[in-house]
Amino acid sequence: MPNIYFQFKQFRVLQDRCAMKVSTDACILGAYTAQNYAQNRHSILDIGAGTGLLSLMLAQATQAQITAVEIEENAYQQAKANFEASRWADRLHIFHQAIQEVIPVQDFDLLVCNPPFFVNSLKPEKESKKLARHTDSLPFEVLLACADRLASSQAQFIVLLPIAESEIFENELLKKNYSFHITEKLFIKDKENKKSHRVVLTLSRKNSVLLEKTLIIKDIENNYTPEFIALIQEYYLHL
Repeated sequence: MPNIYFQFKQFRVLQDRCAMKVSTDACILGAYTAQNYAQNRHSILDIGAGTGLLSLMLAQATQAQITAVEIEENAYQQAKANFEASRWADRLHIFHQAIQEVIPVQDFDLLVCNPPFFVNSLKPEKESKKLARHTDSLPFEVLLACADRLASSQAQFIVLLPIAESEIFENELLKKNYSFHITEKLFIKDKENKKSHRVVLTLSRKNSVLLEKTLIIKDIENNYTPEFIALIQEYYLHL
């Protein structure tokens, strides 16, 4: 049985009411976004907040106003409680609504999403887990259209996906006249001798030469790699 909370250095994430718990991959997404894209941002949008993990990680690293949206009731209530219990409650705002319904008072200059990404796999029985895991609730074309509508002219949009689903996402991006381009890919491996299982995609308004990187979480002896530690040590309690 998973822990009802995950303790970080500067905040705690309660997760007992959420279908999808805190994961290493999501922590990488939050830390990588914070380290590389979140500085000097004024308005950040977290699409599908879940526990609120990404918003909390970005709140720790920036002075930005952060807006989160979450469609599932229990996850919304949990993220709201996590925000209110944090030291950045005055900068964290969450809304119980679909991203399609968001009407911003200003464009967002950074968007981040750990989306529901399983396209053709077997649906779980529990409705909350289905919403969290499967693209039925947020198809890629809807996600891209909403990001395109809500992002400022200088914005980046950062997305975490499994490798196979990232190819579907890229194909969708090429199908329509979105103003985003993939400018960076961070491939994530559990170990050096394993295949990449996730990729963090950076989408920018301006096209540029594609940069590809790989992050390995653990070495052959099952210890965290120096690169992973350098990325995550501001957050993980025991690093």
